[in-house]
Amino acid sequence: MKSEISRSNKLRFLSVIFGAMIALFLIVNGCGGSMGNNPMMQAGPTTSFAFVANSGSGNISVLAISSSGSLSTVNGSPFSAGAGAEFLAVDPLHRFLFVSNQSAASLSAFSINTSTGMLTPVPGSPFSTGATPHGVAVDPAGKFVFVGNESGSVSAFSINSGNGALTPVPGSPFAATSPFGITVSPSGTFLYVTNTNTGGGLSPSSLSTFKIDGATGSLTAVNSPDTTGATPIGIAADPNGKFLYLAEHMTESVATFSADPSTGALTRMGSTPAAPASCNVSCHLAPLRVSIHPNEQFMFVSNVGGNSVSVFSINNGPMPATATMATGQHPFGTALDPMGNFLLVANKVDNTISSFAVNAATGGLMPVSGSPFSSGGNGPTGIAIVAKQ
Repeated sequence: MKSEISRSNKLRFLSVIFGAMIALFLIVNGCGGSMGNNPMMQAGPTTSFAFVANSGSGNISVLAISSSGSLSTVNGSPFSAGAGAEFLAVDPLHRFLFVSNQSAASLSAFSINTSTGMLTPVPGSPFSTGATPHGVAVDPAGKFVFVGNESGSVSAFSINSGNGALTPVPGSPFAATSPFGITVSPSGTFLYVTNTNTGGGLSPSSLSTFKIDGATGSLTAVNSPDTTGATPIGIAADPNGKFLYLAEHMTESVATFSADPSTGALTRMGSTPAAPASCNVSCHLAPLRVSIHPNEQFMFVSNVGGNSVSVFSINNGPMPATATMATGQHPFGTALDPMGNFLLVANKVDNTISSFAVNAATGGLMPVSGSPFSSGGNGPTGIAIVAKQ
């Protein structure tokens, strides 16, 4: 009798333990079994890290990107930057991250641990810029970093290859109109700068070109500023240096310029049709940021007014959007992982990151399971991605 009671008690004990394990499993994974929004659970090994500038909280979130495109928070994240952290850029060797702090008039610089995603401020960070810094770009050689100050200048720094510390180049900051978005030509010879306030309202704005001194990093304005649509912000050069693409925010168009690699001269080739004045709110896309796929066949543009991201085929010059996918609220920054497998979009208002799998043959987007994911900060506006080493 005692043995039967003992056996019965053991069975009840095991049943309780087994039930508790099932309940814990359901709590961790959710009733639907989704692991997407749980930072402790990640579908597949980490392949890369996403750095997210949070303008509202003034810090940088670091998210691990899995082989399936799901996101999880890295230990130690977020890392402190400065007030209004907005744009960011990474050097070509993925050793250093640079972040413009709009409200602090500064540039934060971090060394990157590409094995863990951890960030460490470089000596002297943050570094002073002009007022209201926005766009950040590093030259292809990793020698210089440039910052567009909307107050009317471009700050230029040389990068210490050993520890990432910055030193203003001779003559910096350089006079400009009202810089916002900036990019360096693939050759490292020219800096292209969008000027947002030259016309005001819906009046045409402009695009300036500077020649970069390869030895010192100093800038010299070349050519006459080119006329653009109203409030150009997003800017990207194709990897071959043949074309330059602009998101003309207030005109609600995406423009294509051809670029002369020897002189930096630009020629406007055309743009997508602007939204008709008679349309309702739903058709005002207000394009904002631009990213080009590594295969140079597709471009992705965030539409802050349409809560969406558009896909463009660019292999034959300017083309209309081939597809548009819904994102979170007020999508700002966009970035592709180094292999071009995933596109991430920062949604400023709902503090999320949308993750899409990219079809490299068609440019088509498919939301990753569990997307959108928490950004880990307040007001995410910019994203940069590096491969895990």
